[in-house]
Amino acid sequence: MKAWPLRHEGRENKNPGPEELKVGFCSSYRAEQESETETSMAPYHIRRYQDHDWQTVREIVSQGLLNNAPSDFWHMLIKPRTFLVLLGVPFALILASGSILLSLLSFLGLLAGQWLTFRHLVIKFIDNFLRTDLLDIQKSYLSSRGSSFFVSESENQVVGTVGARPAKTPIGRGKYLELQRLSVKKSHQGQGIARALIQTVIQFAQDQGYDGVLLETAGSNHRAQRLYESLGFWKFHESGCYLKWRLAFFPVWHYRCDISSRS
Repeated sequence: MKAWPLRHEGRENKNPGPEELKVGFCSSYRAEQESETETSMAPYHIRRYQDHDWQTVREIVSQGLLNNAPSDFWHMLIKPRTFLVLLGVPFALILASGSILLSLLSFLGLLAGQWLTFRHLVIKFIDNFLRTDLLDIQKSYLSSRGSSFFVSESENQVVGTVGARPAKTPIGRGKYLELQRLSVKKSHQGQGIARALIQTVIQFAQDQGYDGVLLETAGSNHRAQRLYESLGFWKFHESGCYLKWRLAFFPVWHYRCDISSRS
């Protein structure tokens, strides 16, 4: 069984050498946006998941979604439909009753209701994968040849995760791998770990004979979208779900990377 012992030390190399460009079969590659001030980074390496990683993996993935929730909610609020409802209802109350207090209370009530509904949606989503694929990671990702689960380890601690399983949704006649559960601890973000994890999945897909890799991300997660696009992914579909009373829509973008050459 082939291993992926990727190891990175010191500062991230912004001009990758031939080995790092091993995933260059995707259509494009450009450096991820970095801070103008370089920072020292602890070495990390990527390896296959092991049973003793179970609790840490579940915590990293869950906390990553919870950390993103406020930002995702804010971007959803500034959408025209949601924005008009949040301001339109209070304004209508002012015209009807002349009460600024009543208008303010209605605005705060609508805002709180949408936040609680959105947070419930996130928690329900987290609870779902904790009870399904992350309940038994070995069975879900490591029981068959065409799937796998990787972790990034720094100073003997797991700091990043990513899973890969055959895609359930067919894309033409192609055979695609779906990238799932990508998450990096907040304290280790900005060090190129997410990029390395994605490259590992792409290389795994090529080694296993897949035609490409699929993934999903929040429509508001622009930082992640830039990263995916820099590695050759392109958006091919949009979906999403409405919150309570259909006052707001949470968009999901579907990305795809086609492997043009296979070893």
